[in-house]
Amino acid sequence: MTTEGDRVIYHSAESKIVKQYQSRTKLLGDASKNCSLMIENLQQNDRGPFYFRIEIEGYNRASYRNNKVSISVMDEPNPTDFFVQEEVKEGENVSASCSVFHSCPTYPPDFHWSHSGEHHLQTQKLQNGQWKATSTLTFHSNRTDHNRPLQCRVTYHGGKHQETSKTLKVKYAPVNVKVEYQSDVNEGETAHLKCSSDANPVSSYEWHSETGALLNKGQTYTILIVSRHSVEAVYCTAVNEEGQVRSSTVKLNVLYAPDIRTSSKCSSDWGVLKCECIVESRPPSMVHFVLGDRLQNSSVETNGSVTTGTLQTDFGSFKFVHCLANNTLGNENLTLSLLVNDNMQKIFIVSGTVVILLIILIATGVGVVNKRKENYEDVHSNDICSNDHVYGNVRVGKAYYISSVCA
Repeated sequence: MTTEGDRVIYHSAESKIVKQYQSRTKLLGDASKNCSLMIENLQQNDRGPFYFRIEIEGYNRASYRNNKVSISVMDEPNPTDFFVQEEVKEGENVSASCSVFHSCPTYPPDFHWSHSGEHHLQTQKLQNGQWKATSTLTFHSNRTDHNRPLQCRVTYHGGKHQETSKTLKVKYAPVNVKVEYQSDVNEGETAHLKCSSDANPVSSYEWHSETGALLNKGQTYTILIVSRHSVEAVYCTAVNEEGQVRSSTVKLNVLYAPDIRTSSKCSSDWGVLKCECIVESRPPSMVHFVLGDRLQNSSVETNGSVTTGTLQTDFGSFKFVHCLANNTLGNENLTLSLLVNDNMQKIFIVSGTVVILLIILIATGVGVVNKRKENYEDVHSNDICSNDHVYGNVRVGKAYYISSVCA
């Protein structure tokens, strides 16, 4: 009952309860032993004072007006006590606790954590009708927890709630170590390579060649003049107090204009001209041959940075073959000389009064002079002279034997 006006806030007969408290009050436990009263949906005017009165039919009635109870009604719950070790190493156990005070053990607060893990709830009875509820969360730390708020949300019976959080700091060795760079670089230009990683604390960096030689210290590595002949594969290493991790090995793709090798050459074989033009470039080149003033059909084969063009045609009377090579960075040409060798091999055979002059015409090309030694044993000069009394040509294979008759 209230001390003011002796209004009944709870009675076993609900009709005797004042309207303001109907359906909001409830006697807990067995009335012969436990006469505790619960008031739900507490309001500001529920402060009291209240006292307890007992009425037993056939016995005297008793009121305990001297044992008054008053309630301090707050607009918001007391602040949450939150504890967690905020700085840990990756893989270590993290234990966080969230504690609140409340006044209703029948409906304890509900705890919700923003992180998964093992949960444990503990309730402790205090004085003056107060209880303390503590939720403990345990989990293994991970680098994904770094700079991530760990939040505890408490919801009270009736809908009131409050939130509190702390940001975790997790130390971990470098991960995701990689080299950031522009892979295609023109020869002669400057290349900049940057090493990046995810780590706590922040990493320091070293650069090494593929063989392990130390090239530089620092997050960036600069190659002032890129050359196809000197560029090498490199990797970077990220280091902090928790460990060190290296990146994958990278190598610049050096781009350069065509460079026709001096080993390019032409050769002739029985009146057939064969030329080979070997070009080194990146990206690969287009290769063409010009004979006289005409572009010739040729075959092209590319293997890595080397492109080989091959020309095969009739020798004719040309003295030069031009090899042309070009890509997106430039072009180059090389003239291959075809020196026609008028050096004639003269064979004089004397038989009586007849002399036969056998002239073998040999065409040779620059780069490789290919002289073939043929077998002429099947050709008999005496037979030619005795049967032919005029100038005539005898063809054997692809060589021409020019015979003349003398009296």
